[in-house]
Amino acid sequence: MNKQGSLAAIIVISLIGFCVVIFASLKKKPRIVERTATADIYAVPETVAFDGSFQGGNRADPEITTILMDEGRLVIGTNKGIYVVPSLTGGEEPAERRNDARIAYLNVILPFNESRYIGADCLYRLDNNYVTTVGKIELGSEVYDMIPFGEGLLVGSDVGLWYHCDDIGYFESCPFDTLLKGDMVVTTLAEDRGGLWVGTHGDGLYYFDGQKWRERFLERDTAMFDYVNALEYVYPFLWVGTDEAVFRYDGGQWAQMFVADSSEYYDVTTIMTTPAATYIGTSNGLLRYASDSLKVVEGYEGMEIAGFCRSEKGVLVATRNNGIFTFNGREEIVSPEQLNPGTYDREDIDNAIAETDPDLAMTDQVIEP
Repeated sequence: MNKQGSLAAIIVISLIGFCVVIFASLKKKPRIVERTATADIYAVPETVAFDGSFQGGNRADPEITTILMDEGRLVIGTNKGIYVVPSLTGGEEPAERRNDARIAYLNVILPFNESRYIGADCLYRLDNNYVTTVGKIELGSEVYDMIPFGEGLLVGSDVGLWYHCDDIGYFESCPFDTLLKGDMVVTTLAEDRGGLWVGTHGDGLYYFDGQKWRERFLERDTAMFDYVNALEYVYPFLWVGTDEAVFRYDGGQWAQMFVADSSEYYDVTTIMTTPAATYIGTSNGLLRYASDSLKVVEGYEGMEIAGFCRSEKGVLVATRNNGIFTFNGREEIVSPEQLNPGTYDREDIDNAIAETDPDLAMTDQVIEP
């Protein structure tokens, strides 16, 4: 805790001077990040009509981008807004939070003090019910990740790493918005006991110890950390997920993690560690590390994992297009249809089937949802 406090103090006190040095030393690398998904329009009728990927007419389920538990509520961030499940045990339906801001490209939600921060096309500050917009912070970029730091937030965006603080009156040395490290797409952040880890899209993995930045890489392949999608630090390990592999760092050595004797490619999307295991989401399924063994979790093959959270029902696994499940027992908590209520009707289904198999559409074999 003392190390965290001293690190925060060093960053806050030296922000402005530090930025001058950084701006002078960085090379320009403009990046364009593609964050959209395309439905499979050639899927068989049963799949295209019922699994949530059909996007004909006005039919399209929201894609889940993040989940968290907030004061007993399951909060679901999607590309179409925010949904809240008031209780996981009461059988209540997800309710859309229609706030007064049009939030696009929602990537991350972070409760901090009495506010709820939304990382999207801008940095939004909402009340704790996700209804009223308290502030909209224009960073000139899309926000991908946030973590609390000192009296403010560290914010990863597509123009670099920001420090943001709202409580200027409470903490006089806290500037509103300061760019700490620019000209890079910051995708993910993690704080360990001595410093800050910063993952980027195309510019590598960096570590800040409170005084200087260092790029971290593997001598056997210096490009392995170029594209970092997920970071997770729980003592004594740092987990790093890239678009090609899973790594674990113990403070001295790096180890690439494999399933048994496999050397299979893993496009990591998210990582969460609990006392029992480390859960690793990929663009094509779910991995779990426990008892010194990394294994593929059955039942999630072909699904993109969007996020994890811990709840009264244990670990929850959110997929981008297939709903949210409990890890133990694989109970469905939220289905894709529940995020788009009232949009399934006979005409939509008939049209989807007719486009792929006109003969089937002539029969009475269609199952009503």
